[in-house]
Amino acid sequence: MKPVLFLIYAIGGYAAGQASLLYLMGFFIDFAVPKGISQGPTTSVPWAIAINVALVLLFGLHHSITARSSFKRWWTKFVPAPIERATYLYMTAAMTFALVYFWQPIPITVWDIDTTGGMTAMYVAYGMVWTMMLLATFQFGHFGFFGLAQAWENFRKSSPKDPSITVGLLYAVVRHPISLGWMIMAWMAPHLTVGHIVFSAAAFAYILIATPFEEADLIEELGDYYREYRRRTSAFFPWFKGQGNAD
Repeated sequence: MKPVLFLIYAIGGYAAGQASLLYLMGFFIDFAVPKGISQGPTTSVPWAIAINVALVLLFGLHHSITARSSFKRWWTKFVPAPIERATYLYMTAAMTFALVYFWQPIPITVWDIDTTGGMTAMYVAYGMVWTMMLLATFQFGHFGFFGLAQAWENFRKSSPKDPSITVGLLYAVVRHPISLGWMIMAWMAPHLTVGHIVFSAAAFAYILIATPFEEADLIEELGDYYREYRRRTSAFFPWFKGQGNAD
């Protein structure tokens, strides 16, 4: 009975994760969501910046801390391994709610593209960034990334797969396409505000700080294979070949 319950729980986590991403897709362009990044009551700009930076850091810390191998070894003493990732997704949904609910709009316009061609180009670029991030999850195991594979393997009583990475396609260009997406997505808004820039700047800074810790885990798991991949592939921008490669 427990494997069945774990699988149901994981399906719920997958749904929560997808719902969070869909909401964020609308949030950054103020489209088809109850509250967008530029919507809601405003406060003073310095106070809004402080709150928003704290929210981005809190959102990022959750993702980084719970993804560390040391945390997982401790966490799985309390949460069964087959639903560890699904539990992370429920937590991510809660953090997404907090980010959106407490976000302070800073609706000072940086640019406002109102021509049909310009708006279409920006929306296409925005969609391409999200598509890149989605495709990246399939390269290293979409259903494992979203917690379903672990519960399914437990249900089937099959052994978990050894850790591995796929370094073709997107990952042949940069090591962290998903992180790159988080860095640049808010810039694709046809109506760009200071709030968008605050999110992007905070996300950019946090990712630069957190990535070395993520890569230390990957080196621990994959050893020289990842070191060689890291040496020849840029972290975020393909034209900076040495970027982020210092040990």
